[in-house]
Amino acid sequence: MAPLSGVRVLDIANFYAAPLVASLLGDFGAEVIKVEPPTGDLFRGNTLWPMIMRNKKSVTLDFANPEDCATLRELIATADVVVENYSDAWKESRGLDWAALSAANPRLIMLSLSCFGQSGPYAGRPGNGSMGEAFGGVTHMTGPEDGTPVIPSLPLGDAVGALSAAYGVVMALYWRDAGGGTGQRIDATLYEPILQMMAPAIARWTPDDSPRRLGNRMPESFLRGIFPTRDGRYLLMALSTRRKLLEFLELAGAAPDADPEATAEAWTSAQSLDEVMAICEARGMLAMPVNSIDDLLADPHIAARGNLLHFQDAVQGAFMLPAPAPGLSASPGAVGWTGAAAGAHNAEILGALPSRQGTPAAG
Repeated sequence: MAPLSGVRVLDIANFYAAPLVASLLGDFGAEVIKVEPPTGDLFRGNTLWPMIMRNKKSVTLDFANPEDCATLRELIATADVVVENYSDAWKESRGLDWAALSAANPRLIMLSLSCFGQSGPYAGRPGNGSMGEAFGGVTHMTGPEDGTPVIPSLPLGDAVGALSAAYGVVMALYWRDAGGGTGQRIDATLYEPILQMMAPAIARWTPDDSPRRLGNRMPESFLRGIFPTRDGRYLLMALSTRRKLLEFLELAGAAPDADPEATAEAWTSAQSLDEVMAICEARGMLAMPVNSIDDLLADPHIAARGNLLHFQDAVQGAFMLPAPAPGLSASPGAVGWTGAAAGAHNAEILGALPSRQGTPAAG
């Protein structure tokens, strides 16, 4: 039995981060129902769609229709978890606010995911993962030492926020079911997980010395950087003790007081990636190829652990998804399917509601 088997999750959210939370729960057995408008979610057809629709059933309801909102409230009464990212005003106008939903379903866990949270001066301010990265400080710490800050070319803040929020849902479920607790609302943000990433810099802060970006370096490392190899590849080296640094300088034929970064660049540039990796692995020095997706596809470790899953469907064509993680030995996660047509489960899900008994199901 999957770890979250028997847990019903309603995903009424939009965009990427909040729906990804529901996807992560579905990977480990939760019954996840995606509620989308009759015309379909705005992300349908987007390359991100399989990421946020995998393992989910689909029902269609029009949130602008009071009758459909009443149906949604009835459906939420059957759920363990609802995932949402709407404003309080929007929810209250449709009777979907926490007070109303928890009164009807005291065991409900409601995950409200936003950039800034449900309290404080910025509550209600719109934002996405990139905004959370900038606000939380990680953008300030990313980029060249003497240049401008750099935004990651991937939705880092959304993914980290989703992982943190999913962790919150599992904790709330455990407290409710194993600890004799009740339902509760989870106030998850996209910037607070970024603050956890910022913990080393925050711990170093003093009034006279605020941490700043250092390019590829870190204050705790004796050598940390990305260096070219003779065959046009790149290698990341990270040596965190002075003993390892001195061992490397000796290996490279440099003096103990030589510039570590200049030495590393000269040394790696004279050899192929495979040659450098073989030497570093033999000496126990931390080094790693800077892999592209093409490199990941060719890597035997990725293949052996089944980290990339391949799919084919009529809409998306051929595509890949990361395999569910972490790996559980007795109850691993799985991707059963990568998407359902809009409203494909109206009869199954909505037709089972008491108000629909004896009447044709919508859709």
